[in-house]
This record gives sequence, structure tokens and C-alpha cells, in this order.
Amino acid sequence: ASLRNSKKEIYPSASSIPVMYGLPKIHKTGSPLRPILSMVGCYNHAFAQWIGRQLSELRQPKHMCKDSFSLEFLRDAKLNNKYFVSYDVVSLFTNIPLEETINIIIDALYPRIKGVAVKDQVVNGMT
Repeated sequence: ASLRNSKKEIYPSASSIPVMYGLPKIHKTGSPLRPILSMVGCYNHAFAQWIGRQLSELRQPKHMCKDSFSLEFLRDAKLNNKYFVSYDVVSLFTNIPLEETINIIIDALYPRIKGVAVKDQVVNGMT
């Protein structure tokens, strides 16, 4: 998409206030609420969707699964005394180290050139 279309797509023109609600954790005593903040329609929602699309090519689908049905191939797999571990990415999201994550994304998008100082590298026509 052109820069002009991208600007139209991500520039906030109207917004609503984020809505917070709670989902009960029925597996815990007293059913405490898990806070959910819905950002749909807020000022940075369109930008979040846009940046997600821009970063989507950095994802490595061979290591991701959509649901437990995609793990069917493990039924007959020989793990040779190794363990298969599964994490709930939703609960890990708040624990992701922000600075490290940003550095990983930058390194994936803009690989460093050996022997050239970072300040002297040109990325897509930018210095």
C-alpha cells in the first residue's frame, strides 16, 4: 500500500473510550475476574491492526498452531526423551519484555551489516 493509503488507514479520525470488563475464572475459588480491556474503536486501534499486518511476515508459522487439532501430528511422534511444552500465549502476553521484543523485531526487519557501524547503515533509503 502507498504511504498515503497507510496514513489514511492509521490516522485516528474518531474514537471511543476503551471498555473494561471482567471474565470470571470459574476454575478458581470465588471466581475472581480476569480484567479485559477492549480497545476496539479507540484512537490507536486502527494503528495496532496496521502494525500487526506489517509484522505478520516475521511470524514463523511452522512453529505456531491455531488450536489443539493442529497438534495431531504429535500423536505418533517420537520425542526421544524430550518434552513437548505448550503455553497459553494470552497469559504470557503481559510478561513479554518490551525492550527485548522491540530489539528482536528491529533485528528481523533490519539485519545489521557486519563491519559497518549501526549509525552508518542505511535502511530502505533512510539513515
